[in-house]
Amino acid sequence: MTQSAALASPAPGEDEQIEVTAKAGLEELTTRLATARGVEEILRVVRGGARRLVGADGISFVLREGDKCFYADEDAIGPLWKGQRFPLDRCISGWAMLHGEAVVIEDVYADDRIPHAAYRPTFVQSLVMVPVHADDPVAAIGAYWARPHKPSDESVEMLKRIANSAAVAMTNVALFSSLNAAREEAVRAKDALILAMAALADTRDNETGDHIRRTQHYVRALAEAARRHGLYQPELDAELVELLYKSAPLHDIGKVGISDAILRKPGKLDAEEFAIMRTHARLGRDAIANAERYFGGTTSFLTIAKEMAYSHHERWDGKGYPEGLAGEAIPLCGRIMAIADVYDALVSDRVYKAAIPHAEAVKVIEAERGRHFDPALVAVFLEIAPVFLEINSQFGKPA
Repeated sequence: MTQSAALASPAPGEDEQIEVTAKAGLEELTTRLATARGVEEILRVVRGGARRLVGADGISFVLREGDKCFYADEDAIGPLWKGQRFPLDRCISGWAMLHGEAVVIEDVYADDRIPHAAYRPTFVQSLVMVPVHADDPVAAIGAYWARPHKPSDESVEMLKRIANSAAVAMTNVALFSSLNAAREEAVRAKDALILAMAALADTRDNETGDHIRRTQHYVRALAEAARRHGLYQPELDAELVELLYKSAPLHDIGKVGISDAILRKPGKLDAEEFAIMRTHARLGRDAIANAERYFGGTTSFLTIAKEMAYSHHERWDGKGYPEGLAGEAIPLCGRIMAIADVYDALVSDRVYKAAIPHAEAVKVIEAERGRHFDPALVAVFLEIAPVFLEINSQFGKPA
């Protein structure tokens, strides 16, 4: 190796350290977005962190206002378009929002989608534009470079993950602001929270809507039967059964923060993709925790919803995630939802697998007694398995 090549090469372990630093920065930005209390705070968080993470010369945050793109905020080496509005169909941010996909342009003056006259006064030569909430874009985030530049796949993916986190944050702000205005009408606000947040998951995954309805009824059936057997008294009373039923639709709300490439992948997830998928438990907990802050304190409903979202992938034997809890250290709501969730996954068609018959699903649940599932709850499940079959037939394709 020549001396110049040696100087150009990173030191041993330098690439790994850069990757660790980038991941830590993204985690910090995501956490700050999860706790943002308003759109201005979301803009400030993205402005303060995204440019550094993707190595860009400029970042813009563009809000969709009807048929206009509003360049709400920016952080750049020179002026861009902050405060200006452009027609949605004549702006690259509008293109990204209308098509729901990211745009990578190495030479802005060689792309007909770019309004060249608007770019000539700026430093921009290359860009990436990603929509915020690809299924129903409400904004876009742009990264810009002052020289011809081909952004790395890692930079583009980083920007997409920032946009996903911003989508969750903006959804939270819009939803919780609405709930805050109606906080004295607690029951109505609670129902609005459930329906609105569950509907978000429905928009991300065609299966999720029916999954939400089925698991809600499975949870109530299992909890009621366990209560009749005198299990987990006095915790498992009539009030808790109702709270479990009301909270169940929120168990997968964190999936709104997972990219479509992972959430809808037809094949098996690789190790990195699965690690990202596992974060939906934390994202769900954080979203509901944000609701608590807007209520000015916790409620029994929000506590159960938060625990269920965070713990329904724990295992009785301690081999689950995100905390690796075991036995009765797992919240009861998570142990009940674990059975409902796995049963529904087994008897339902998914993009990555075909459904199996009800009878086979029951055997799978039974085989996991004391390993994946609470053995006492499995005994109750085996007794009421026909009720699960009836619910599945009512809210989906017969198993």
